[in-house]
Amino acid sequence: MAITRQSIQTALEAERRLTQKGGGLEVASVFWEEHYLVLSVKPLKGRNRVAIDEALEGVRVKWGAELEYAGLIKVVDADLERIIVLPATGGQPDIGDTLWLFPGDFLGPLIDMWGGEMGKLAAKRLRQSKEETEPLQQIRPLGPEFDELRERQKTAVQNAAYRCSVVIGPPGTGKTFTVGALGTYLLRRFSKARILVIGPTNVAVDTALLSIDDWLAKAGRPDIAKQMKRVGAHFDPRKYVDRPHLLAAGLDQKVTEFLLLEASEPSKSKIAEYVRWKDRLAAARKELGADIESVAHSARVVGITVATAVKWHHVLKAAGPWPFVICDEASQIIGPAALMVPALGQQTIFAGDPKQLSPIVQSDGQVHRNLLAKTAFDLFAHVPTTFLNEQSRMAMGICHAVSRTFYNGELTVCRKARRDKAWKVYRSPYFVNGREVPRVCFEQVSEPYQYSQNYGGFIRFQSAKMVETIIDHLAGSYIDADDVLILTPFRAQRTLIRSFLKRRHPTISVSTVHRAQGSERKVIIFDPVDATSSFLRGKEGDRLINVAISRAQAHVIIPYHASELTNPTISRLQHISSGIFQASGRYMRPFSFATAG
Repeated sequence: MAITRQSIQTALEAERRLTQKGGGLEVASVFWEEHYLVLSVKPLKGRNRVAIDEALEGVRVKWGAELEYAGLIKVVDADLERIIVLPATGGQPDIGDTLWLFPGDFLGPLIDMWGGEMGKLAAKRLRQSKEETEPLQQIRPLGPEFDELRERQKTAVQNAAYRCSVVIGPPGTGKTFTVGALGTYLLRRFSKARILVIGPTNVAVDTALLSIDDWLAKAGRPDIAKQMKRVGAHFDPRKYVDRPHLLAAGLDQKVTEFLLLEASEPSKSKIAEYVRWKDRLAAARKELGADIESVAHSARVVGITVATAVKWHHVLKAAGPWPFVICDEASQIIGPAALMVPALGQQTIFAGDPKQLSPIVQSDGQVHRNLLAKTAFDLFAHVPTTFLNEQSRMAMGICHAVSRTFYNGELTVCRKARRDKAWKVYRSPYFVNGREVPRVCFEQVSEPYQYSQNYGGFIRFQSAKMVETIIDHLAGSYIDADDVLILTPFRAQRTLIRSFLKRRHPTISVSTVHRAQGSERKVIIFDPVDATSSFLRGKEGDRLINVAISRAQAHVIIPYHASELTNPTISRLQHISSGIFQASGRYMRPFSFATAG
C-alpha cells in the first residue's frame, strides 16, 4: 500500500484517539494523606497495558461510573506501584475501580504538520532522497584528526554529503562516537553549517550533543562548541555541570540550584512533604527551559527532542535554514515522525539500530499499525547506509552469540580491542568454586512461570532465587555491585527479585529491559520469566532479548525453563552458547553445580 499524506493523517488520528485515553489502572488500595489520594494500583490487562513509572507524573486521571471524578498524578512510586493523586473534584475511587489516564496530546502538532506546508516539504524530501543518487557535496578524505575512526565509521561521516544517509550501529560499535565525529566534521568543513541534533528521548539528545562537544574539544575548537545549545527543560542537569557553554546564558546557575534542591529529597514515606518537594523540583525544572526562539536564531547547533522539535517546528523553520539534521536512536521514532525529520532541514543523517527497541504504537488495525511502526530504517532503506560491524563492548563469546543470532554473523570484536591487554583483562572471566563461568551461561530451573495476584503479574520464584544465588557467588568472587545489572521484561519479577536481594545485596540494580538501552555492565543477568509469551516472541521480542544480552561486557547469565526453548531466539542462543562453552563433553552450569554441592 502506497504511503500518502492522507493515509499518514488517518493513522495518526486513530493513534491519537487511543493515546488520549491511555489505558487504565486498577485500584488495589486507597487512603488519604492530608489532601492527597494515595493509591496502590496495578495495570489492566490488554493492549493498552500501562507501565507504572515516572512518565505518568503530570497525567490527568478520571474515575467513577461516568468519569465524573478527576485528578492529577503528582508522584509515582514505581517500586511500591503506588501513585499520589491531587483530586480536582470530590470523591475517591473504591478498591477494584478503574482509573482512566488522559495524557497530553503529543500527536496533535504532528498531525497539523502533515496537514500543512511541512507535510508537502516532507513528501518532497522523500522524493529527493530517492531521485538524488549523487552526493550534494564532494566526498573528501577525512583529515588526520579523524584517524581514531574505523573504516566504516569514516564512511558514515563521509556519507553525510548525500541528501539522506543512514548509520546502523549495533551495540558497542561506537555509533555515538561516530555521531560526534560526524557533527564535528560538518561544523569544521562548512563554516556556516548549522545542525539540528534530535532524538526520541532526552537521553539520546544529551548523548549525541555531548559526543560532538567531546570531539570539538579534541579538535581544539572551543569557539564552535560555545555555539552549541541544549533546549528543552528535561535534559539531565548533571551532564552539563562541567559544560555550561552548552546551555543558554544564565542556566548554569539554575542547574546548580536544581541539583541542590534535588539532593534535598525527603523520604517517600513522608507523602505530603514529598509531594511539595516534587512541586518545587518541577518549578525548578521548568526554569531550565531556554527561550527556544532566541537560542534557535543564534546557535549553530541546537539539541532538541523530536517531540519538542515538532511542537516548535514553526520557530525552528523561522530560525533556519538548517543545512543538516542528525537524528540519533531513530529506531524508536514512529514512521510519520521519521518522515517529517528531513523536512526540518536540507540534509539528514539517521543513526540507530533497527534490531533494538522500536516505537511504541497502540493501534492494532493492521494498516495503521504497519505505517506507524515503520522506522527511518524501513522508510529510507534506499539511501546510502553504513553498517558498523566492529564492536568493543562485548567479550568474544558474547559477541559471537549476539552476532549469529541477530546480525547474520556480521558483528565482530574490533581488531584494536583484540590486541588490547587492558580491554581483555577488564573482560576476563569470573570463576565459581574453581569453575569458569561461561560467557553466555544458561542455567535451567524446573519451575515454570505463574501469575501472581500478590505481585500483579508474571513471576517465577525459582529463577528469582537463582538470581540471588548467582549474586551470592559472584559477590564472593571480587565483583562490585556496580558491575552487575539484572534485567527482566516483567515488572512483577523485578519486584520479586528486589525483595530477594534486599537483605544482602540492596545496591544491585534490577531493571526492566526497556530502561536498560544505552547502559552496559560486566555481568548481565537476564531473567525472561516466560519466553513462551507473545511479549518475547517475534520481532519485538527479539529486540528486547537483543537489548538485554548485548548490555554485557564479560558475562550474560540466563535462568530458563525447558519450555522456553520453544522460543526460537532463546533456543538459538542456548544452542550457540552450549556449543561454544562445552567442557569435557558437558555444558557447564557453575551456579547449579555450586548450589547442588
